[in-house]
Amino acid sequence: MRQPERLTHLGTPNTGMDGSPSFYATDDGRYIVQGYKLTGPAARAQLVNFPDGEDAVIITRDLADLIVATHSGSAQ
Repeated sequence: MRQPERLTHLGTPNTGMDGSPSFYATDDGRYIVQGYKLTGPAARAQLVNFPDGEDAVIITRDLADLIVATHSGSAQ
């Protein structure tokens, strides 16, 4: 997987969690989400089609709403 060179910070909801989770756009038209790594073995065992080189992060509903609003053009 080609890695992006530049990220643009699109937002961080006011979660009180030291800047996490956050949402970024890449220089090549993709998106990055930053969140706390999912480490619980029971939850990780339920991930499907999970190849090496990928990881799962936890995001808040507020960040999901921000992502949807940004993608739909309704972000404030």
